[in-house]
Amino acid sequence: MPAFSSLDKARQFRVFQRTVTERVRKSADFILRKLEQKRKINGLDNGKTKRPLIVGINGAQGSGKTTMVNGLVKYLGALKVSAIGFSMDDLYLPNKDQHELAITHRDNPLLQFRGQPGTHDPQLGRDTLLSLLRNSDETPIPVYDKSLMDGYGDRVPLSRWPKAEPPIDVVLFEGWNIGFRALTEAEFSKYISKVRDETNENNRALFKHSRKYSDANLREINDNLKRYETLLYPLIDAWVYMRISDFDIIYRWRKDQEDDLAASGRPSLSDQQLEDFVSRFLPGYEMAAEKLDRHGFLSSDILPTPNTLRMHLDLERNAVAWDHKL
Repeated sequence: MPAFSSLDKARQFRVFQRTVTERVRKSADFILRKLEQKRKINGLDNGKTKRPLIVGINGAQGSGKTTMVNGLVKYLGALKVSAIGFSMDDLYLPNKDQHELAITHRDNPLLQFRGQPGTHDPQLGRDTLLSLLRNSDETPIPVYDKSLMDGYGDRVPLSRWPKAEPPIDVVLFEGWNIGFRALTEAEFSKYISKVRDETNENNRALFKHSRKYSDANLREINDNLKRYETLLYPLIDAWVYMRISDFDIIYRWRKDQEDDLAASGRPSLSDQQLEDFVSRFLPGYEMAAEKLDRHGFLSSDILPTPNTLRMHLDLERNAVAWDHKL
């Protein structure tokens, strides 16, 4: 990857800020429409919210989803719409449980560290969302600190979790794999046939990261997604999807983040550590992307369609197109 001058970095930052502003504005317009629909379904036309709108926000690592969520909370707050955000990352298993998972699944490299489905606690996510939906008592929001345990991460004690106080209008639930759907047996077989196809140049390129792992390793990740579908997705009313077409760009986006950490004097990953880290996530994208494009996201089915706002990101994280196709 070529090095960027400080001038290049400054220009990239200004462009990124502009595209984030556009993302926030267009996403907020969509969210406000869905909120109004949910209020009417709940029999409330007075600008009050009985049960908050739950919005899932899917975006690759480094795509700017956390920055966008923070911007949405501020933007909606300025409109007197109370919004909170929390991340699928904060549902990672405590370090002790992750260590036990790695031991009991020692034959699966994808489960040795946090990241893939199976390394979260979706029941904790469901309990948190249900508490927020009741909109009557304060809700502790889970926190996971990735810097603990020498970078292996750990869940922060409950006493240190922030509390969301009602009334809440909008919950923004973000993650790199939130919304990913388990493949049926037929879909999984088709996916595996593409992964193992060495004769087709297109398949070799599209599934090069999945090819590093056994069929059993990949099947286990796919099977783990079923709990997410059962416990989490039926509570989500609408989706904002930051779609990318080239998964290899994730490495560059994450490297930008690590370079910024290093420049500020904070701990960061080496190039080799970063490559190892990112490579564990990429099979999840390769497995899920086609089904998302064909069939979209699962949701609560409370609101009229369309329930997904899809933005298409280019290699510089600019939103170059928008649609409601899913």
